[in-house]
Amino acid sequence: MKKSLFALAATTAIVGAAQAQSSVTVYGILDVGYIGANTVTTTTSTSVLNGSAKAQSNQFGAGAESSSRLGFKGVEDLGGGASAFFTIEMGVNPQLGNLSGSSAANPKYDLQQTTDASGSAIDNRQTFAGLKKNGIGQIAFGRQYTTIFQAAAATSPGQMNNMMGDAIYSGSSSGLSTNTYLNTMTNRADNQVSLASDKFAGFGLSGFYALNNANSTNLVAAGGSQGGNVNWGGWGLGADYTWQKLYVTAAMQQFRTKYDNQVTFGAGTTLNLGGAGPTSGQPIAGSTSTVLFSPTNNTDQQVYAGATYDFGILKAYAQYITRTINQNTTNGGGIGAAGTQVIGNQLKRSAEQIGVRSYITPTVEAWASAGLVKYTGAISATAPSLPTANGNMYQLGTNYYLSKRTNLYAIYGSYNTSSNIQNNGLAGAGSNYALGMRHTF
Repeated sequence: MKKSLFALAATTAIVGAAQAQSSVTVYGILDVGYIGANTVTTTTSTSVLNGSAKAQSNQFGAGAESSSRLGFKGVEDLGGGASAFFTIEMGVNPQLGNLSGSSAANPKYDLQQTTDASGSAIDNRQTFAGLKKNGIGQIAFGRQYTTIFQAAAATSPGQMNNMMGDAIYSGSSSGLSTNTYLNTMTNRADNQVSLASDKFAGFGLSGFYALNNANSTNLVAAGGSQGGNVNWGGWGLGADYTWQKLYVTAAMQQFRTKYDNQVTFGAGTTLNLGGAGPTSGQPIAGSTSTVLFSPTNNTDQQVYAGATYDFGILKAYAQYITRTINQNTTNGGGIGAAGTQVIGNQLKRSAEQIGVRSYITPTVEAWASAGLVKYTGAISATAPSLPTANGNMYQLGTNYYLSKRTNLYAIYGSYNTSSNIQNNGLAGAGSNYALGMRHTF
């Protein structure tokens, strides 16, 4: 009997120790409040009527200071300074009819989304798992943040909020972000393996490699694929250094989309040039064109540098970013005005920004930033000469902390541009303001 009791006690102790060595945490952010915006677009283009277009919006929305999210993360101690870890993080939209941010209802005709129909899949912000060894570093596989995003997040005076006025990070409502190529950086990469070292004498290194390739050699009749590549991938490198109150970081990353499947089309088909990624160029019904889809080989290179210095009463920030996209694509002929991309197009965006952030009192925090942006677009049918856009931006914000987890905030951002990449002769300006509450858990 005593032996049985001793065995039971030993088993219980072992199970308890195993549980103590492993932990799972549920975390998240809920950011809600009032958001308003004003924009003005002025044109002197010959292709449209001269004049100004004004737009105003206001709503009880979400995500002005931080994107709302729900996540799960865990760590298991493997012994000897090694551990396994995972993160599952999804985006949520507390202001909408379903948390995933989409619905079977058409939002154009059902702004309230009153339908009970199910929405789309949950927005996957991050999902990865990996191994870590103390004194060396870690490796992880899955959908993760890129090196530039992490470097920018560590040196952002506005902490990567989603309001206008941030020249480095283009949030959901930022100026100069109406076109995909105007966004400053790639935030996350799918199909990624990442590496990050521990700190050695103040230095840290990080990197990633993303891979999603498909190659085929099949030969089929006209109207189908004749083999080739449908490849997407990327890589990134980052480094940072901490010395007393100074923090410096730099990162670069590059992505490439390569599509060289030769697809011959017969009568009644045309190309889906508006498709995303590898689906671009696939046949759709509705045309009598007979074309051969030409290869695509696009590259996207991004470079970032940032620094912070903590003066005690305030923290100073400096940032620089540049992004260059080379579009080596042609429509192959035969589809008329839809083919606006030509071989050798280059789009480039650069920006620099300075800012400060400080606790005015133990519960009141404030920040300010100002930056300059320059964008060079591609020549197209609507922009026969090289289109450029030069802009200036600024942002002001404050937090009032009710507790360590809950704060009230007020943010104002503004931008002003000299022209517009979509059509030469356009100029624009806008402002964004928000009052809200953010709760972290």
